Formats: sequence, C-alpha cells, structure tokens
Amino acid sequence: MMRSIRSRLSSLLMLAVLAPAPLLASEVVLYSSNNVEVIDRVLELFNKQHPEIRVSVVRAGSGALMQRIKAEAKNPLGDIFWSGGFSTLADYQEYLDAYQSPQAKAVGPEFRGPGDAWLGTNTHVSVLMVNEKQLGGQAAPTGWADLADPKWKGKIVIPDPQRSSSSYVALFGLKELMGTEVFKKVVDNAVIVGTTAGAYDGVAQGEFPIGVTMEYAAYQYVAGGMKNISLVYPSEGTFLSPEGMSIIKGAKNPQEARELFDFLASKPVQTTVFETAYRRPLRTDIPVDQITDLPAMADIEIFELDDQKMGDARESFLEEWRELMASR
Repeated sequence: MMRSIRSRLSSLLMLAVLAPAPLLASEVVLYSSNNVEVIDRVLELFNKQHPEIRVSVVRAGSGALMQRIKAEAKNPLGDIFWSGGFSTLADYQEYLDAYQSPQAKAVGPEFRGPGDAWLGTNTHVSVLMVNEKQLGGQAAPTGWADLADPKWKGKIVIPDPQRSSSSYVALFGLKELMGTEVFKKVVDNAVIVGTTAGAYDGVAQGEFPIGVTMEYAAYQYVAGGMKNISLVYPSEGTFLSPEGMSIIKGAKNPQEARELFDFLASKPVQTTVFETAYRRPLRTDIPVDQITDLPAMADIEIFELDDQKMGDARESFLEEWRELMASR
C-alpha cells in the first residue's frame, strides 16, 4: 500500500516537472492625462480583447508626464503616452517614437505628427457656455465681438491662461482673430478664475451667465439635462486644441504598445471615448452630430492657429497677460 502511494506521488511530481509553466502575461505601461472614467472604460474593453496583455497606468497632467518621459529617457519606464496637446507633443518630440498605425488613415494628415511622431485622437473646441437663466433678459452673445460690449462686464468668466492650456488657446486665438483692441476689451470685462473647471462650473451653478471654455466640458451639462445651458460657437470663428498620442522612444514593450495604440485609435474605442466624455474624435468616420446634438465639424467656423507660432509666443503673451492683470 505504502509503495503504491509513493509510486503515485512520484508520478505526480514527474508530471508537474514536465507540464509547461503557465504563460506570463505581457505588460504595457500607459502614461495618460485622460480622466479615470475614460481610462477605466477603455481598458475594460482592451482587457476583454487582449487578456494576455496587462496594462499598468500612470495618470497625471500631460506636462508632468512629458517631464517624466524626458527624465526617464535613458531608461524609459513608460511605453505609450495618451494624450496631450500638439504643441506639448512637439516640444518633446525627441522622446517620441515614430509609428504609422493602420488606424491613421481615418485621421486627416493635418492631425498627424511629423514623421508619424504622434497621431491625433480628439480635439477640444473653444466655445461660449451660456446659462440662459442668468442673462437678465439680454440676448445671448453670438460671437467674440459681443463679449467686448461693456454690458457684459463682470458677467464673463475665463480661466487664467497661465494655468489652463485650453484658455491660452482661446485667448491667443481671440487676439489673433479679432485684434488687440477687442482682446483687451473682452479681458477687461471678464472675471478670471484659476482653473478650467472654475469657469464651466461657475456658469452651470449660475454664478456667471457666460464662460469661455471647451465644448466637451460645457456639453456634459446639456447631456445631463440642464436645459438652461447652451453652447455658442462664435460667428467670427473658433479654435481647435487637438490632442494626440505616441509611442515613447525606447519603450521596453514596443509590440504591446503598438497593440494598445491601435486599439485606442480605433473607431469603436474613439466612439466610446466620445460617448463617455464628449471628447470630439478626429477620426472622420465618426458622425458626432448623429450620436449627440453637437454640430458636425464641417458646420463649425474654424479659425486655424499655427501651433508653432502659438508655442513660440507663449512667454511673451503671458507677460502681456500679467501686465493686463496688474493694470485692472
């Protein structure tokens, strides 16, 4: 009996030695500035499609993540960055790896980085967010020129462009499009707050009738059922702040990074991101106006900004801004 037990144990040990070890999941490290809800929703879908790839996430602001990528250049700890503004990506291009995704054909060439250093994913659109209950019987503004009217003094909220990249784009664009005189009058009429959220929350809560903000931020209140909130696309033209993603140069998991990159750039995922957070996709095959009440991009008057010029002018613009604030 004892010999029989020993024999069976010996056979089991032999099988354990000969049996193949379970395959370890491969890994990819994602650096992302997107909000937690979007990241979690997208990675849930990715895990179902690629259970063999484990995704580790490091979440922070795009500027902080780019500084991290630069600091780690000799020993990259991240594999893919998702997502940041084009001017930020351009500033750190030397730390990004070229990759031509099969998904890139659905994105216009103007939204792809030089040499495929990055691929555009979504764009912010500068809008005027209006709380119609707070207009006091006045007609809602239809454009930038209306905001220069003294009747709006103290009734417009704008984020500080020193702290908000989207506000910098809107104000730089305002000056480029309308000229210095209108720009200064609008700024003089405005209440300046420290954060982007301070502007759109202020309008939603009825503190201000008008805010300069981003389309997705304003639309979340409309989608949430706040019928007194509306979006105005300035008649003179408005501005885009496109964002993109990239493979990090020297990534330790390049194949997995490309798998995740292609997944994030795909039509189903970009549609999911839009439906979750209203971030307007740059893919031309996603009918935004059929999914929501937002207009198609072709129906918005866009004033094109030179990203290079806007980046180069940042310090001088902000110096002028500080002088304007000091003189108020």
